[in-house]
Amino acid sequence: MNKKALAVALELIPIISAPLAIIFIYSSVDSQVIRSLIGVFNLLGFFGFVFSFIGRRIAKGEKIVRVLSILDILATVAIIIMYVLVFIALGS
Repeated sequence: MNKKALAVALELIPIISAPLAIIFIYSSVDSQVIRSLIGVFNLLGFFGFVFSFIGRRIAKGEKIVRVLSILDILATVAIIIMYVLVFIALGS
């Protein structure tokens, strides 16, 4: 596996995890497995900025890596916004 493929694979983890976490949170399905998956997906989505740094470090000049790193940061922002909205809803 070359550096570009590894960087793209690493960068896709938070991009996929953040929407899955939000989907599972708002779904009506409830089990212990789903709750565990929500925690894992939230953690992976929140640390999207770390995957962004790692991906850029591995494949520096690749355009796809730069685009995916922006989406990684947006995944982190989406998780943070979700938690801010939860805290606002609990506070009022």
